[in-house]
Amino acid sequence: MLLLPPGDPSRQQPLYRISVELDLNPLLPISYVTKVARGGGSSNPARVAEFSLSLNSKRGMLTIDGISTRLSKVIHFVTGTQKVFDWTFESIRLRWDCTSRLEDGSPKCVCYIPRSTNMHHSRSDIHIATFITPPLDASPPLPPATLTVYPAGNGLLDHILVSGLVMLRLLVR
Repeated sequence: MLLLPPGDPSRQQPLYRISVELDLNPLLPISYVTKVARGGGSSNPARVAEFSLSLNSKRGMLTIDGISTRLSKVIHFVTGTQKVFDWTFESIRLRWDCTSRLEDGSPKCVCYIPRSTNMHHSRSDIHIATFITPPLDASPPLPPATLTVYPAGNGLLDHILVSGLVMLRLLVR
């Protein structure tokens, strides 16, 4: 899958290449391995991140910026909900709130930099991205998923994309 900027697709270079494969290691639970590379249009794109998440357990690993850790140390549900996630990686803290839905049932996940310890948005939070995916029970043809990153999030694009992909994988488990 390629992540393209908005505009005329025939004249654009992909920003990212996202690939998913199964890890069938017989000594470990079956897991999805997702790889994200920057410069998806080049023959040798730069690796941004890789994460694995098993199908039937909470085992998960993340490598980003050359640092490997367990996913459980980076992303977790906010207390009392299964649709709000905190992402903390070194000094970067993001919150994904997927409690809203569009009229067609599509989940609308809002990413922001939390400025408060409150579970819900506050006026001081900085809205940096929105991720809308088709509803899981919709009939084909499905519209493409849409990731909108606002100017305040441009410097965090790698983390917005990777945390959004992990968050979506956790939502559909």
